[in-house]
Amino acid sequence: MRISVWQRMMRGVRGTLPLALGVAPFGIAYGTVAVEAMRPWQASLMSLTVFAGTAQFVAASLTQTLLVEENHVNLSWANVELLAALPAFLVAWRTRSMVLTMLSGMLGYALLHHLIA
Repeated sequence: MRISVWQRMMRGVRGTLPLALGVAPFGIAYGTVAVEAMRPWQASLMSLTVFAGTAQFVAASLTQTLLVEENHVNLSWANVELLAALPAFLVAWRTRSMVLTMLSGMLGYALLHHLIA
């Protein structure tokens, strides 16, 4: 018995429906975060090309932090988030430990926020 293309497609839709029901709330949450941080076409392009939900949330948050009005990048010494990322990057590069990277980033942010702000 030969199965038509339409029947195979409907079988696939039925098979992925439970997954789609679980993923849809995360898509809605990302959409609300991304709309505030970037243009709709940029958020859609990221959704099509990035298959890592956490990376999308981090990118949207960093875009919101690093970009100021009129899409000018804030690379001043007063940008605490950007400065705190430098020691975290170095720790990640040298140790390849996620825990040490997160700790160094949080410690760097706390120290810089206390010193600069």
